[in-house]
Amino acid sequence: MAGERRAVTPWKFMAATALLWGSAFPAIRIALEGYSPTAMAVLRLVFAVVLLLPCVLTGRISRLRRGDLLRMAGFGVTGMTAYQLLLYAGERHVEGGTAAMLVATSPVFATALGMLVLRERPGAWGVAGLVVALCGALVVATAGGDGGGSYSGMAMIVLAAAAQATSFILQKPLLRRYSGMDCIFYGSLFGLVPLLVFTPDAATQLVAADWQQTAAVVWLGLACTVLAFCTWSRVLAAATASTSSLVLYAVPVAALALDAALLGAVPGLMAGVGGLIVLAGVALAAFRRPAPTTPSRAVACGGPSTDAADATADVDAAADARVDAAADAAEREAVAAGARGSSDR
Repeated sequence: MAGERRAVTPWKFMAATALLWGSAFPAIRIALEGYSPTAMAVLRLVFAVVLLLPCVLTGRISRLRRGDLLRMAGFGVTGMTAYQLLLYAGERHVEGGTAAMLVATSPVFATALGMLVLRERPGAWGVAGLVVALCGALVVATAGGDGGGSYSGMAMIVLAAAAQATSFILQKPLLRRYSGMDCIFYGSLFGLVPLLVFTPDAATQLVAADWQQTAAVVWLGLACTVLAFCTWSRVLAAATASTSSLVLYAVPVAALALDAALLGAVPGLMAGVGGLIVLAGVALAAFRRPAPTTPSRAVACGGPSTDAADATADVDAAADARVDAAADAAEREAVAAGARGSSDR
């Protein structure tokens, strides 16, 4: 029965996730008209934490172990603080669709860091995908004057992708012990710590900004973070990892469409070609990896945002629970067999 449910492709949740994550890029552009990058980062994290507070009060958020403090803090600072600040600062000078194509290089950075830090072996396909995606990013960057944006803005967005990939590497071991909701909550808390100094400025801008700009910030915190996590979890629960990965490739497409529809911004021809090369490289890197393909690996090495990586924790926890249950059942069976053997003797 579980296999039958898993065979049904959750297209509506896949489409919703791609649209939610893709909508973050035009929303950032709208919010930047009334907020600074630091104020946006503060408010987005505050909204996410406030929305998850009922989960803390009801005990759905696990307690953070002392031994995991530094790693969780590193995850929050890189994936929540550095990623958002660099992305928001970069989108001041780069269109949302172009930014989405550059952020799509994050899985490539995650692959490279996995090789260096976790001693993972991506194989020939992974290395080939790394090279192809980086070439695509270079094409997008060289098209900067042709409707793409400034070189400095693109450089900041590439750094944001690298920061996001670093957060994936830091978070990967945590996913074995914590749920996705745990990681979102604690990551947001730790991500807020370096930004506390900007809280008064964020409050001032919140009062002065237009409702459209404030609505864009609220959308980033609630829809693009928490709601997108929920729909992504539904995708992972109902589809295979390879099918789920289609969402990751659809995010830049959704971002381009929404950027054009809402803001009338269309990247140049070369920027679009470079974006397709980036996506081809990411798909190539994900093709036939030698390691077991599980939802957590697919996201940790290929998610478009920290929200995607966070969402895999529930799947990992469920898998661990099934393994533990099987081990317990085997142990009980062994004890029962021993008891039967003793009685026979």
